[in-house]
Amino acid sequence: MFSIQELRSSTIKELLQELEKARKGAQKTRINIKTKQEKNGSKAKKTKHYVAKILTVLKEVEAEEAKKKVADNKKEEKDKNN
Repeated sequence: MFSIQELRSSTIKELLQELEKARKGAQKTRINIKTKQEKNGSKAKKTKHYVAKILTVLKEVEAEEAKKKVADNKKEEKDKNN
């Protein structure tokens, strides 16, 4: 598991790969808890929180990109008017 700083410095592609990996891990953990192969029930909660962290960072990255696009469009329109 990556720290939040490491996640924020990752690319979108890396984040999506890590998200897929984390979701698969969370699913395996839930199955193992149900079948009594895993005794540590808090592990499921931790993986769930990790998935949420990755999704949060992805949303932050998407929001930053949207802001940049809006700023670029405003700048282009301002240049056209001048």
